[in-house]
Order: sequence, then structure tokens, then C-alpha cells
Amino acid sequence: MTQRAKIALIEIPGLDLNQSDLDRSVSCSQHISTTVPRGLGDPHVSVNFRATPPIMGYNAIRQSQGPVALFFEFFCNRLLQSEELIIIRYVDISSGKDYLNRPIITDSLSKFFITSPKFTEPIFYFSRPPQASVVIGLNQDVYSEVNLNFIRDQKIQLSRRFAGGGAVFVDPGNLTYVFIDNDDGSNYGDFKRYAQPVISTLKKLGVDAKMTGRNDLTVDGKKVSGMSALKIGDRFLCGGTLMADVDLAKAAKALTPPKVKLQSKGIKSVHSRVTNIRQYFDPKYKNITFEELEKRILLTVFRVTDIRDVPTYTMTDDDWKDVLKIADQAYTGDDFVMGTKPNDDYFRGRHFDGVGTVEISFSVKNDVVTHAKIYGDFNNPNGDLAAIENQITNVPFAKDSLEEAFRISNLEANIGKITPPDMADLMLKEKYDLK
Repeated sequence: MTQRAKIALIEIPGLDLNQSDLDRSVSCSQHISTTVPRGLGDPHVSVNFRATPPIMGYNAIRQSQGPVALFFEFFCNRLLQSEELIIIRYVDISSGKDYLNRPIITDSLSKFFITSPKFTEPIFYFSRPPQASVVIGLNQDVYSEVNLNFIRDQKIQLSRRFAGGGAVFVDPGNLTYVFIDNDDGSNYGDFKRYAQPVISTLKKLGVDAKMTGRNDLTVDGKKVSGMSALKIGDRFLCGGTLMADVDLAKAAKALTPPKVKLQSKGIKSVHSRVTNIRQYFDPKYKNITFEELEKRILLTVFRVTDIRDVPTYTMTDDDWKDVLKIADQAYTGDDFVMGTKPNDDYFRGRHFDGVGTVEISFSVKNDVVTHAKIYGDFNNPNGDLAAIENQITNVPFAKDSLEEAFRISNLEANIGKITPPDMADLMLKEKYDLK
């Protein structure tokens, strides 16, 4: 018989380390989830190797030499007979302040953590924008989501992320939190799971935050955080923005979401939908700094009481060079951000529970669809929208024909759980007009 155990920080009293053992000491910290045979005592075992690692985590320990590494490997593989080993570490990106003034760098950072062979375990990090910007989702129509004249006049930056989700306004009053994890078949897209440490932290500060809808955190029915996801291979990101001191007036003017999205939330404007969390903090926390907020979230994520027990890796100059390479390769000019302005006969949209808003711009001539382009804030950046668009082009503008075209378009894999009849109705019914 075995029982699930969580090894937080492993401590070995009396283990004598010196410079010959390890150049710097190694910390092995929570989140190790493993299987411990009954009879070994309390399943909440803790072990701790002390010093100062250049890289912390199981991989670093395995690659090091000396008694610490050997003991750790023996402990995990022999004594525990571990079937599952998950170690999470915090990445400090504060060394990149000179790089993070471009939103594309922030987005490329997450792609770096997902794809770099240097990082294979789950990681967690924060970022804060040095200036105001609007970031739109991969599949969104910038012309219907953003007040371009306003952001141009206000010198607000505009960027498109690699992930799905909706448009957000961020400024120095916003804190972004990001998890990078490995897909185990059930955790990708589980926004609630990755929002829980933030929700728990906010509750300790007096904020009754809740997960509502597909990927929003709300307080008193108003959104304080929106989440998005991106998957590449078997690794993915899941993170969100947390509004504490955001300029809400500018946000309301910068974002112009389609009316169908606002109606799905039961609201009339962006301003009535979003708010800052600071007003909800207990009085003694009203003036909490972002640094203190980050610290409290970290303690919750890593389940420790001392910030020094959080395993931390600091980005190097070489790391930032790799991030810049990703940004340069991804950013192909304004076309990537702006896309093509829809110039079709029809532009219709509908909100689908559990999926998000799906919009379609299309033209019809002689009762045949001659062009189609799909947009939306659905969280599926890996879907092949062009395949759907090609299937419905040159198809009769009739219910049966459209349903058949959508049926062979693999809607669930490319957008989400939407049926062919729903998509046919979206195109055929005038009530979904957005023009």
C-alpha cells in the first residue's frame, strides 16, 4: 500500500558540506509530489541541502558531483520508489529591465521558458510592464477590439501575444503571474488550478476573489484578472494579469470589445466590468507594495514561510540573448500585430460558454460564400483556423451546406467545443451582426 505525499523542503540535519562537495550549495524545494510506502512515518517529509546553486532543481542536482547529489538520487529513486517527481522553481527576471520595455519581449520570454532545453521542470515568474500597452490575443481582430486612434494619441504600445484569450490593457499598476508546466493530460487549460495560489493569497489580504466564467478572477462581479494559455509541444504556459492600480479610465477608452462579448457578461462597457483589487484589501494592507504582494504569492505557490526557501533562478545575459532571438524571429513587422482589416459583406459574432467569443467576417456572392476569416478570444492558439476558413469558402450559403463544411473542419480541435449547427447559425442569423 502506498499513499500520496508532498515533500516540501528536504532537511538533512548534520550533513557536513564543504566547497569540495559542491561549488555552491543546492536547495531542493517543494513541489515534489511522490509516492511513499506506508510505514516510513509521516508522509510530509522534508529534506534540505543548503548553499547557493547557480541552477536549482532536480536536473541541476543530478548533474552535480559529490555526496549531496548521490544521496538525493538514492533518496528519490530507491527509498521513495518515486513514480512522480515534480519540482517547481521561481525565475527572477529583474535582470531584464532594459529589455522589457517592448511587449513582444515579455511574450517571447514565456516562449523561451517553454522551448528552451535549459528548463524542463515547472517554473513560475512575475512581470510588470514599465509603460502602458494593449495586448491582444493571437486570434483577435485588432480593428474591432482596440480604439486605435486613442492608443496612438496616448502613445500606448500595441502588441499581439502568441497565446489565445482576449485583449487586455496593462500598465505599471498591473502584475502578471505565469506558470510554465508540462502537460500531463489533464492540467492544460485548467485555469482554476493555476489561479488558486493567487486566489488564496488575495483571500488572506481580505479580497474575496473568485474564479468565474472560463478564465476570469472577479471580486463583487467585476474582473480583476484575466488568464490565457499557450501550448508548444508538451509544455505550456498558464498565467494572468492582476490589476491593482491600473488606470481604468484609459483602459475603458483603449478597449472596444464587440457588444456580443459585453452582453455575455451582462454589462454595458469595459469600465463597468473591470476594477482594481486595492480597494478590497483589508485596511492594514491598503498600501501593500507590489514587491510584498509578489512575496506573499510566492510563499503560497511554494508552500513555505520563509522567502529564502523559494528555489530561485536569475536570468543571465545569455538567457536574454536567446529571448531576443525568439522576439526577432516572431515579430515580422506590423502585419503580425495588425493583421488584415476585415472588408467583407458580413461580420458576425457570438459568445459560447466555456469557449469564448467567436467572430467571423465573410462575403457572399450568388448565394455562395466567397471569403471567410475567423477571429475570437477563444484560448486555442494551436488551432488551424485557415483549415476551417478554406472548408466554408465556395460553399452554398445554406444551413445544410455550411453544417457539413463545419462538420469536416474539426471544430473542437481548432476552436473548442462548438457544434457545426452553432457555427452555421452564427453565419446565417442577422441577430449576430456586429457591424
